[in-house]
Amino acid sequence: MRRQKVVLLGDLFGEFLKSEGLEQGIKRMEVFEAWDSVVGARIAELTTEKFFKDGRLFCKIQSSVARTQLFTQRVDIIKKINDLMGFRVVKEIIFK
Repeated sequence: MRRQKVVLLGDLFGEFLKSEGLEQGIKRMEVFEAWDSVVGARIAELTTEKFFKDGRLFCKIQSSVARTQLFTQRVDIIKKINDLMGFRVVKEIIFK
């Protein structure tokens, strides 16, 4: 039996994720990891809840001081997260 077409394993895995509807979940986890990386360990510890949907990243921050500081830096944080992701995935960050 001869193979008609050679398929790379990475392409096959990507197709599997798409067909099973898991692609959005993987992207969401990557955004959360990028958040932790960009804001640092201390702020990541203060972030109690994260939710990502439709380009909006919702973050619940325990400290009001940290929340205010992050609010003033949100444009830079969005840019850094998108740079880590390789494309514009986060459009807005909402702090609670």
